[in-house]
Amino acid sequence: MTSTWVLIATTAGTALTTLLGVVAGTILTSRSQRSHWARDRQADACATVLRESSALLIALSGSTHGALQRPPAPAAVDWKPWNEALAGLALIADREIVEAAHAIDEEFWNSHIKLRHGLAAPEEWFALRDAVDRRRHAFTTVARRRITRSRAELQRLTGRPAPSDPIWNAPPTSPLPGQRNRE
Repeated sequence: MTSTWVLIATTAGTALTTLLGVVAGTILTSRSQRSHWARDRQADACATVLRESSALLIALSGSTHGALQRPPAPAAVDWKPWNEALAGLALIADREIVEAAHAIDEEFWNSHIKLRHGLAAPEEWFALRDAVDRRRHAFTTVARRRITRSRAELQRLTGRPAPSDPIWNAPPTSPLPGQRNRE
């Protein structure tokens, strides 16, 4: 009789242990998958913020076809994609990342108002752009730290030539280095 009870207790213990292992594994796997999903969504939203901030800088700089130094008429800037990127980020990212994105937005506001109202001369564009770039760099640092847990800070975000580079003073009709005249 005793060995029957031992056999039943051992079998029940084994079944219960197996069942508890399956439940614990399911909980851990589910938590891990939710964490990975959230991290992936934050990374996507941060990439969208960086992409749209780049597009906005390009629009503000008017840096197409030889107009490298003149900011355009700011009314021509489409702010909708940028605002959508900020809203999307606010839905899923943590506070520190969202605040870093809002700092970029604040710098865009400052630059845009100065350009729109003629409060900045064309030669001040580089300083305005660099202020936005510093905020973008800070955003990237925060996002990398929060999403990837990386402590390594990037030295820069772009390979753009320095404001002192002669390329910025090239006449609009001159081809850029590496390009041929289309005559």
